Amino acid sequence: MTACQLTWQALGAQLLQARTGGVELLYLSPWYYTKAQRAARGGVPVLFPQFAERGPLKKHGWARDVEWVLTHNASGADSHVLEWEWTCGGAGQPTWPHQAHLRLRAQATASGLEMQLHVHNTGTSAFEWTGGLHPYWVVGNLLECRLTGLQGVSVSDRYNASRTFEAREAVQCSGQAYESLYDTPGPVCLELPSHTVKLSMTGFDQWMVWNPGAHEAQRLTDMPAADWQRFVCIEPVRVSRPCRLQPGGSFTGTLKAEWWPNSDGMGRR
Repeated sequence: MTACQLTWQALGAQLLQARTGGVELLYLSPWYYTKAQRAARGGVPVLFPQFAERGPLKKHGWARDVEWVLTHNASGADSHVLEWEWTCGGAGQPTWPHQAHLRLRAQATASGLEMQLHVHNTGTSAFEWTGGLHPYWVVGNLLECRLTGLQGVSVSDRYNASRTFEAREAVQCSGQAYESLYDTPGPVCLELPSHTVKLSMTGFDQWMVWNPGAHEAQRLTDMPAADWQRFVCIEPVRVSRPCRLQPGGSFTGTLKAEWWPNSDGMGRR
């Protein structure tokens, strides 16, 4: 196996795993390969044109449920680049009377992972959309991790509005589901005992932090129940402020994950 390698499926142009410099960044349910399920629990699903149930469409839209076209695949000793395209709207989605062309790019390098989502309005009517990227970051034990960079940041609308992160607070679910939408585009750091992952974004303007916890994980049929402790979703999204695109208009959102080993166990270099 090379030091930088991406695995994926055409359905949803979904990254499944991202090995960067010998470190795996993404969680993927071990049942994906053994139960022959088309949908994958883990990796990086694309959410478009609707986030969750925030509108009349299917939950999280349908970008993750259709096959995209792989247009580029270049791998070497120190990099792996993938690009996909997908055209949506028209007869394929009668409940969404618009047209759009999407491009997704992913690149793994020794220092991390970069992704770019481009949305172009190819129709004759303006539309608004919500969504983004839904990465599952792999951890050895969620309760031994910290998520920093959200201290003092407001929490938006219905998502656990009473909860905020204090400096260096652990992402600790204690068995309960955690779901909070943080109203900032600023970078955050996921600190594991072995290494730290710094996440930054452009274009997107909020972070969604989600983990099912022990109780909700019991109801998920596509992963072992105990695996709720093996990942946390930290997602760059557009939710509270939908992105409006006029005919011919476009949007580009990026996600960058950089990692480095910790020299003092838990903490910074």
